[in-house]
Amino acid sequence: MAEMNKFRVTHIKRESYFEMESSHVHDFHEIYYLVGGTRRYFINDSIYTINKGDVVVILKGTIHRTSYNNEKTHERVDCKFRSEFLQCDEMLLNEFSEAFRENPVISLAPAQRENIMHIFKNIRAEYEDPDDMSEHNARALLQSLMIFLIRLKRLQAEPVGFDPDDSLMQEAARYIRANFSAPLTLEGIAAHVNTSPTYFSKKFKRATGFGCREYLVNVRLQEASKMLLQTNLSITDIAIRCGFNSSNYFGDVFRRANGVSPAVYRKNNKLS
Repeated sequence: MAEMNKFRVTHIKRESYFEMESSHVHDFHEIYYLVGGTRRYFINDSIYTINKGDVVVILKGTIHRTSYNNEKTHERVDCKFRSEFLQCDEMLLNEFSEAFRENPVISLAPAQRENIMHIFKNIRAEYEDPDDMSEHNARALLQSLMIFLIRLKRLQAEPVGFDPDDSLMQEAARYIRANFSAPLTLEGIAAHVNTSPTYFSKKFKRATGFGCREYLVNVRLQEASKMLLQTNLSITDIAIRCGFNSSNYFGDVFRRANGVSPAVYRKNNKLS
């Protein structure tokens, strides 16, 4: 979100039918706490059912999408922050990322729910009545929240949020990610998980919130973004390696998704 500053907390109540209009990849981290209701989340290659009292951590650069479930409404609090807001506390950010990279969901006990809401309330108070110390205290509160979640995650015995009924669609998503550079087709992906193309197309959309081709393009763009910043390959080479038919087509798709061309993205974001 271009208008977002380095740090923001929001508290929203929405109708159950709300879902993201498009796929979601952003350059900030997000801590999403579900106060009430039920949601479904597709994060990278996995599908999660999120219930009241669950926290979802969405790390920078992660493909994700949320969709409705059967509850009439859902209520959530989320905290979005850019890495630079922590002011070079790389050790904490690395520990936080490591804790939630494989499974981004954690369930909170009632007392822990009160604690996290107390932290969110104190953060919001700093911005509702700010002074010259508000940003410093908001940063300290965010660090406290991250440490709180890291500790809970380390004590969590079993992964949270997985739905065994979605295992085929998760397998399909992982197959797409593993073979993103190949000329994948709907028919070929459906055959990989032993379903018909028509059934697969509907089931994948219902389970993940993504159309099959939409997800494939997003995975390719995610990998291309990494290559732009981490290699010196030409834009044409990156386009071909990521499964795009031509550099012109790649450029058009990349610009629509990111607002800038691949060349400008590389220039603006690559570390010297």
